[in-house]
Amino acid sequence: MSADRVQAILDDLRDRGERITTARRALLSALDEADDHRSAEELAAQVGMLHPEIHRATIYRTLETLRRLEVVEHTHLGHGPAVYHLADRVHQHLVCEECGSVTDVPPAAFRGLERALKRDYGFTLKSRHFAVMGLCGPCSDAPAAPASSPSVPPVPVEL
Repeated sequence: MSADRVQAILDDLRDRGERITTARRALLSALDEADDHRSAEELAAQVGMLHPEIHRATIYRTLETLRRLEVVEHTHLGHGPAVYHLADRVHQHLVCEECGSVTDVPPAAFRGLERALKRDYGFTLKSRHFAVMGLCGPCSDAPAAPASSPSVPPVPVEL
């Protein structure tokens, strides 16, 4: 955990005239301690263990407020609930459709695509909200599994 990181975010919020509440402090600490991306449900459970007085609904509202203040980002990593992380370390997400691994990559990995979309279509890409789906290196390199034969023989069809 980086108390300095959380304190810097809290100082920035205070400088912007935002209130520093127990829920905000606890949620920022939980996000900082997370080794990976966490769902709102996981964050509510983690905060609730240390601060049972903070209601689950407060966690959800606080996440939304911190997202609006651009302190927290949420991302959709495929199917399932959105996950959250602190916005001070910007990154994109690559999700393997086979094994489910998530790889964080720097935004520069998408700059060429961003320029091409803007140039060719006038489209401004905001790729941090959704993950890019595909296959990770090990899954890409793995030999394809042989097709399984049906356990029931096919029924002949008369023409």
